[in-house]
Amino acid sequence: MTSYSKPHLSFDAQVQLLQRRGMVIDDPAAAARLLSVIGYYRLSGYWYPYRRQLGPTQRDDQFVAGTNFTTVVRLYDADRRLKLHVLDAIERVEIALRVMIGFTLGKRGAYAHLDRANLDGQFTRSADGRPSKYDAWIAKVLDAHGRSSEDFVVHFQQKYDGRLPVWVVTEILDFGSTAHLYRGLKAADRNSIARELDIVDQVGQGNGHTLGNWLRVLNYVRNICAHHSRLWNRHMVNKIGARQLASISDLRHLSRPEVSHHRIYSTLCVLAFLLERVGRGDWVAGLRELVGVEVPGCGRSLSEMGFPAGWDGRWPWM
Repeated sequence: MTSYSKPHLSFDAQVQLLQRRGMVIDDPAAAARLLSVIGYYRLSGYWYPYRRQLGPTQRDDQFVAGTNFTTVVRLYDADRRLKLHVLDAIERVEIALRVMIGFTLGKRGAYAHLDRANLDGQFTRSADGRPSKYDAWIAKVLDAHGRSSEDFVVHFQQKYDGRLPVWVVTEILDFGSTAHLYRGLKAADRNSIARELDIVDQVGQGNGHTLGNWLRVLNYVRNICAHHSRLWNRHMVNKIGARQLASISDLRHLSRPEVSHHRIYSTLCVLAFLLERVGRGDWVAGLRELVGVEVPGCGRSLSEMGFPAGWDGRWPWM
């Protein structure tokens, strides 16, 4: 194992290192100031595509001729704006999903979430003496309940016995716990919610499995955005499943083999689909301008984000 031996460098020295490697820096003092608030290591993920390529998976330390520090910062800022735009969409989807889960499960009773019989057996079943997924979920809910200072939580504690109805519980869940509860619903309830969102299988029935996949991916993407990690050309560890997309007319093109789900493109399409179903279809216009202008303006191809050829003639970009 090799020990890390690179020296600590001042911000001015970092600028000089970049210049020696071929990056054009018109204002070294301004570049040093930016490095002092953004960080060399964070920006290195954005200048990596501008390094000279030696082979399919190798690059050297030298930059492609003409690479400008200003362009790298522009790409960083485009990614920052993309993440804010995606977070805005995920927030709208999350809030709508909270309501839908609380309403659907609430039909089984105000405290349906406390009765395992109202949930899927695989969610509530313990195996080999280990806690069930439900046990882990309810422990997290009770912890959130105990720590919450929301007025509506205090109201239930003071006026009633402190237990929260399921349509109130959903308001104190984070996105991960909300998605986890959705996957723990009975299949009929999952499919019912999916059908409301026009997420259907080959025979037009609600496809709860597909929505569960989407929520897993959106939670993953949300965490990337919330932790300020790079998104625009990220290799997606959790990705949209292509198999069932052919039965959803607006998303059918995502099932074609030329569309890669290892990049953010298909997730953006899914977000646009969900937002249109919850009545917030204005999101795409801002996104189209961002990816259609800023990313190419940095000398990068939209194929690096997974956008296929002819993307702008397909839904939702038309």
